[in-house]
Amino acid sequence: MSASCQRLHDWLSRLPRLKREDLGGVPPNGVYVLFEGGETGHGGERIVRVGTHTGQNNLGPRIREHLYTSNKDRSIFRKHVGCCLLARAGDVFLDQWKIDLTTKRSRQASADKIDRTKLAQIENDVTQYMCTNFSFTVLRIDQASERLRVECGLLSTIFQCRDCGPSTNWLGKFHPTRAIIRESGLWNVLGLNNAALSAGQVQEIMKVGAVA
Repeated sequence: MSASCQRLHDWLSRLPRLKREDLGGVPPNGVYVLFEGGETGHGGERIVRVGTHTGQNNLGPRIREHLYTSNKDRSIFRKHVGCCLLARAGDVFLDQWKIDLTTKRSRQASADKIDRTKLAQIENDVTQYMCTNFSFTVLRIDQASERLRVECGLLSTIFQCRDCGPSTNWLGKFHPTRAIIRESGLWNVLGLNNAALSAGQVQEIMKVGAVA
């Protein structure tokens, strides 16, 4: 699995690296792979998150929600990053950050519990962290079942690799409740325990994922 993870990092790190201004050129369907500045693995920047989307033709908007849209309740990834920033700072707003405001009922019930000014500030801090520290590459995969297969295969291979992991100062190590994030060095908590990819399966994915 370490050899497969090495091969994945070698291949994916050579693909075009994208940022916020490149979202317009992202293919409509596919899998995104995130690298984080300051995190190293297999001789380069380490992969710290892999994701996809459920709705058809929604890859670009989903990446935007995760990285650049100020709404933690539309992205568990944003919520995790915010939790870590607040926990690292010892900020008591962490309890408010965890409140889900998705539904009208929850917003009404929490109206007097949320400091909206502080919430906006932390959303901005999360977006700033995303813009400063993350870059991504994408694989164009049109079929939904294939996207999910590739996502799980990549995640499991990275998760089970013993040759790459989080640095001492990695932000995810401050997560207050998710040991899996603290220990794995991945901003994912699901899809980690499937079979790791063999060298042959990595080669297949390299052929399937048509880069934009």
